[in-house]
Amino acid sequence: MCSQITEKNTLKNFNSSDNSPSAKIFLWLMLSASFLILGAAIYGSFSFSAAQLVALSVTLVIAALVSQHQFTIPRTKITLTARELIIFWGTIWLGTAGGVLLAAGIAAAQYKIARNDKREQLFGATVSVIAAFVAGNVFYSILQNFAGFGETSVGGNALAIGWLMAAAAVMVFAYYTFTEFLPAIFFGLETNSSISDFWKEAIVPSPGKYAVGVVAAFIFHFAFLQFGLYFGLVLLPLTVFGHFAYRLHLARFAQKTKEITEASRVHLATVEALATAIDARDQVGIGHVRRTQIYAVGIGELLKLSADELEAVNTGALLHDVGKLAVPDHILNKPGRLTPAEMEKTKIHASVGASILEKINFPYPVVPTVKHHHEWWDGSGYPDNLKGENIPLTARILGVADAYDTLRGARPYRPALARDEARRFLSSGAGTQFDPKIVDVFLRNLSKFEAKVEAQGFSYVFDRESAAENYNNGSGDDGGGQSYVEQIKRANREVFTLYELARVFSSSLNLHETVSLFVEKIGELVPFDTCAVYLTEETGDSAKAVYVQGANKSALKNKRVKIGEGATGYALKMRKAVHNIEPGLDFDFSSFDLDEGYTAMASLPLIADEKLIGAVSLYSCDLENYEEEHMRLLETVSRIASDAIFVALQHAESESRALTDPMTNLPNARSLQLQFEKETARASRNGANFHLLMLDLDGFKAVNDTFGHKTGDKLLKELARVMTDQLRDYDFLARYAGDEFVAIVPETDRESISELSRRIEKAVNEFVLPLGEGECARVGVSIGAACYPNDGETLDQIIIRADKGMYEVKAQRKQTHLNERLSPPLAQFTPETAPSDDFVSEENTIIEPEVLPCDDFSPEECSIVELDESHIISSAIN
Repeated sequence: MCSQITEKNTLKNFNSSDNSPSAKIFLWLMLSASFLILGAAIYGSFSFSAAQLVALSVTLVIAALVSQHQFTIPRTKITLTARELIIFWGTIWLGTAGGVLLAAGIAAAQYKIARNDKREQLFGATVSVIAAFVAGNVFYSILQNFAGFGETSVGGNALAIGWLMAAAAVMVFAYYTFTEFLPAIFFGLETNSSISDFWKEAIVPSPGKYAVGVVAAFIFHFAFLQFGLYFGLVLLPLTVFGHFAYRLHLARFAQKTKEITEASRVHLATVEALATAIDARDQVGIGHVRRTQIYAVGIGELLKLSADELEAVNTGALLHDVGKLAVPDHILNKPGRLTPAEMEKTKIHASVGASILEKINFPYPVVPTVKHHHEWWDGSGYPDNLKGENIPLTARILGVADAYDTLRGARPYRPALARDEARRFLSSGAGTQFDPKIVDVFLRNLSKFEAKVEAQGFSYVFDRESAAENYNNGSGDDGGGQSYVEQIKRANREVFTLYELARVFSSSLNLHETVSLFVEKIGELVPFDTCAVYLTEETGDSAKAVYVQGANKSALKNKRVKIGEGATGYALKMRKAVHNIEPGLDFDFSSFDLDEGYTAMASLPLIADEKLIGAVSLYSCDLENYEEEHMRLLETVSRIASDAIFVALQHAESESRALTDPMTNLPNARSLQLQFEKETARASRNGANFHLLMLDLDGFKAVNDTFGHKTGDKLLKELARVMTDQLRDYDFLARYAGDEFVAIVPETDRESISELSRRIEKAVNEFVLPLGEGECARVGVSIGAACYPNDGETLDQIIIRADKGMYEVKAQRKQTHLNERLSPPLAQFTPETAPSDDFVSEENTIIEPEVLPCDDFSPEECSIVELDESHIISSAIN
């Protein structure tokens, strides 16, 4: 037989069509020699007796049936094939020709049923024929030269048992030697290597095997010697029966093996599927457990673990995270750093997993492998703080494999690490977190492990691409083509998203933050290229896009949609979701063209406390349409967000009321304080200054007293608009108190402030509020200015300085007015008619307002003057 050399090298080298010239020549010489030997054996068979021909025929049939079987001696490693026994017996009983014919017949039978390369079988047949020929000639040469035996076959001839056994032993040795020597020569020539090297590798002395071969051959020889050649006729039906009985046994055994293998495969597949499903709760890809398994088993094989330990590592890698069933989803999916309490909660998964697996009663140490795979080499791990060699070897192996693969994969709280970063982490943790020997073995063989991972289709690129493909494919009711892992991951993302929404919304009153988080969470569950959130306006007939994320953000921001127009308008009007409609319908009423070609859209109204507050619209360039599952997710998130947006709107309204004067809609004194702090901070950063104007209306009290407070309120509101029109967009105007206003004007100088004051005075003086029936009301304004930080550093200091300036202006204007009003031209007085000092008294300075038709006077003919700090009079001068 062709043993080690033939088994190891024949398949690899003989099948090659690129054999070296010397190897080809040797191969052809072997084939030629074998054909010559076979021809000589056939020719020699013509001299066989009838009994020998019957024996040859019967033996060929028996050989064809049993030559494929081999026998192992109990409690030994000695194996012997039926082919060798038949060749040995045939050589003794039928001569060299009979042995060669039986070798050729057996080779022909095996060639016909061979499933591997036929050329390999041809090579083996050539070696067997030559070896049988050499062995037969050696056998009969010994008998002829030393025992004086002159026949061509021993057959039933009497012969000294000693010589027979000696010759048979040499024959057996010669046969085995040639079956090893000929392939050694071939492969030596093929590889241009030393034939002696192959010879040393091939020859494995086995005296027991030779002895068994000799004994087995003698047993058959003496059986035929005792019962004659016709013993073969008895042996034939027994052999046929035994062969087919054995074949039937093998078929049944193969069926049982297949059933057991299938059951084992189903069992492992079930375990793997469940383990992968558990990992999916942690947003882990489908390849994690398989890659961890490849790494861990690979390390175990290199460390020469026992079969039971390898099984423990193999199964433990699949089930190492089963205990995560006891960890809440919001902790597993938390995107940020875990709190100490949350970290302690995650640590229970190792103990819980071990408790679950204890119920299975594995025949190998799976439980300790899973329980202790988070123990640290320095004793600071969990759950039992084991240290060093006290940690089970299988757990140490699993710990390294799991850590590396976890680092390479993305998690909710961090992106995936590059290969070199993960390697550095393991290296830095060797001797503290990990067994340094295992880390060394793993890193030295990492390329080999990763090649195996790649070959099995579980690369890290596959995980990312698979997740992206599943996300983009959507999620219909039937799974939408997604893997079960991705569906589980999406389900858990949905749970965590709703948890995050409820948690954040409960503590957020800021409208912008609430809406932006709403859109962010939609993006985690439903794909879109553009998302717009519309809120209804006070008029109730339109909605405004207050937040837009994605493509065309700038074009859609602040877009107004009339209720009833377009898809979004329809959703607002009907208060129900719309989808699977042409996206262009939503922009038919817009005056701009979009860069993106949307292929699908969906719009959902936002309703809180049975009140319509807005709508959210999604647009996609990739999806053909938004499916029912998309709408379910969108509706679920929107329902929670609607309440939060409603609360934020109410808070914004309350906050606006707290910072806004309800009469003029200008910021109030509280808002002034906040704005002053912002401006001082900006001025300090930039080394700049700003001005504050104190504006006090002249004659407003007289308007209230004469026309009533409603007229006064209306006049205040109109004058707030008039003064605002004179300011820039980034200037700030607030109603300070009563008829006093304060303006903050950044980035300007005193000359510009003086010009601004004159413009405001002129605009206020020229404003006339018609009252009907030809009546009107008018007031003036006095303005004082102060500069930060030159005139003060606090709001009170600046206001006092501006207020003082305002009263100086008011006092000058009052004096001028009194002089003009109470001093008639000199030409109208004589010394006798000149007014006395008593005439210019306080009581004479109070002039009651006189209401006159506005149409009778031009603005130049009217003046507004303050006669003291508490009485302001508006009058028309004739």
